[in-house]
Amino acid sequence: MQPIAYVDALNERYQSLGFPPYDWTVNNDAPFTPLSKPLADCRVSMLTTCGASRLDAPPFNPNARNDLRLDAIPSETAADFFQIHDNYYDHRDASRDINCQFPIERLRELAADGVIGSVAPRLWSGFMGRIYTRREVCEEAAPAFARELSADAVDVLVVIPACPLDHQTAGLVARVVETHGIVTVTLSTGRDLSANVKPPRTAFVNFPMGNACGAPFEVAQQRRVLEDVLALAASASTPGTLVDLPYDWPQPFSMYFPMKSREDQLRK
Repeated sequence: MQPIAYVDALNERYQSLGFPPYDWTVNNDAPFTPLSKPLADCRVSMLTTCGASRLDAPPFNPNARNDLRLDAIPSETAADFFQIHDNYYDHRDASRDINCQFPIERLRELAADGVIGSVAPRLWSGFMGRIYTRREVCEEAAPAFARELSADAVDVLVVIPACPLDHQTAGLVARVVETHGIVTVTLSTGRDLSANVKPPRTAFVNFPMGNACGAPFEVAQQRRVLEDVLALAASASTPGTLVDLPYDWPQPFSMYFPMKSREDQLRK
C-alpha cells in the first residue's frame, strides 16, 4: 500500500471538527555530522517517544500536552519491565513486546554480535504526546539532552517516534543533537511528516505507527529493520537523506485517530 499522507489526513480530520489547519514545521535543509568511525566501533543510544516507562517509574500522562519529560532507561532493563501510557497511537503490540517500538533487546544483540561497538549505558524515553512548544524543544530540552548523550560518549543516536506529532518533535530533537556532533538516524512510520521536518537521516518503513520495528516477537524482522537503520547512519552522505526500507506490512492499515468529536479533542 502507499504510505499514508498523514499531514493531509490530519488537517482534513481536524478541520472537520472545526479546528484550523495545523502549522507543521517545514525545513528545507538539515544539519549533518558524518560518521567518523565504523559502526563496529560506535556506542549507540536510542530515544523512543512511545510513552514507555519502567515499571518502577511513574507512568507517562497518556494525554500529555507540552510535557518535555525525558526518562533515562538503564540499557540492561528487561524487555518485560516496561509500561506504555500514550493515547495518540495504537500501542497494543508494543505493550506486548516493547521491541516493536523500542528495540532494546535487538540493540543489545547487535552489540553482542559486534555489529555495533556497544550500547550506551542509558537509553531514553520521552518527548511524547502533543508538544507544541517547538522553541522550548529546540533551545532548551534538546540541547540538554545532547549534553547527556555527550556525557555517555554516544556516537550514534537512533530516534524512533510513535504518533504523528511525535515525528515532528523527534525530528527537531534529532536536528539539534546532530549539531552537537552526534550522528542521528530516525526510524519513521510517517513519511510525509519526516520529509517536512527533515531530520539529518531518516529510514522510512511503511508499517503502522506503534510497529516501527515490526510485529511483536518477530525477532528476525525487528533485527533487520534496526540493522538497516544503523547502516543508514554509516552510509548517508547527504543532509536530510530519506530512504524507504523494502518491507511491507502484511495487511492494509489506516491512521489511528482516537478523538471522535471536537469535545474529545478539547478535553485532551
